[in-house]
Amino acid sequence: MSTEPAVLLERATAIVNAQLAELRQLYQAALQQQESLVQRVRLLSRQLDEAVIQEQFARERGLSTVAAAARVQQLRSEHTAAAQTESELRRALRQLDQLIRQIEMSSTTLTRHAEGIAADPWVQALRAQIIKGREEERIRLAREVHDGPAQVLANALMGVEVCQNLLQEQQLDRLGSILSQLGDSVREGLREVRSFIADLRPGKLEEQGLVAALHEYIRRYRDTVTNPVHFEADSIPRLPPEVEIVLYRIVQEALQNARKHARGAPVRVTLTLRKDRLYLSIRDEGPGFDLREVSRRAGRESWGLTSMRERAELVGAQLTVITRRGAGTEVQVTMPLS
Repeated sequence: MSTEPAVLLERATAIVNAQLAELRQLYQAALQQQESLVQRVRLLSRQLDEAVIQEQFARERGLSTVAAAARVQQLRSEHTAAAQTESELRRALRQLDQLIRQIEMSSTTLTRHAEGIAADPWVQALRAQIIKGREEERIRLAREVHDGPAQVLANALMGVEVCQNLLQEQQLDRLGSILSQLGDSVREGLREVRSFIADLRPGKLEEQGLVAALHEYIRRYRDTVTNPVHFEADSIPRLPPEVEIVLYRIVQEALQNARKHARGAPVRVTLTLRKDRLYLSIRDEGPGFDLREVSRRAGRESWGLTSMRERAELVGAQLTVITRRGAGTEVQVTMPLS
């Protein structure tokens, strides 16, 4: 066997390419299986909805519901099993896709040109992730600025124009009232901007840690909502900065969801430490929702839930959403401290 560098690299490249081809075939076969499972889950979901309606129809008319109830139970079991299998396969596909991408990036080191060394593939991948993350964050920030400070400024501008007209018409009695309202509006806008800045870069998180930062954020959150919010936390040691910011952002997202959907219901946030595991819970006593129905209607989970789950996975945590109609919603995060 030749040990010349060019021959070694050529053989190594051939081996890697052959393995990549097999992995890609495996991925495509699993992807087709996952698509079939998705179709089956949707079909079972429709059949389950129809069976539930038929059972309700029979009950309302005093007919026997034994056969209908058995059909509902059978379809519910089949739907649960199929959905669980599809979820596990989707997770495996994501891991397999990551493996293929890692091998593809690593294999680029074998095909660098002799006249110039290309950039490190890991650095390129990291840069791509950073760019994507920045774009998503900019979209979110643009939406929040549009709904918050931008609206306040627009209203203030209209107020200034009204004041100018009143001044020209010498209606000084109304001018004072409008200026007072305008001052209140600008003060509210300033408060929103300061809160906005604090949310972008929570200083207490860096200075005093997660518990102190959450106390401060929830205190400010209480000032803007009607939901009574209760916060309890154990004495938590300082965590790596990336872990603290992820948990902080998850609480932010969950509380904003409660603000939109819990309709003023109480919210309880707890952060507990048990042996070598950290538990975070954000629970509201709102109306709850059918997670399966929401996912089916949207074709996927909502962006907010997906964002929280992906943030948690980045730091080795597991995020679970527990909800059903009439029973509130709870976001749970579990993370090993090791």
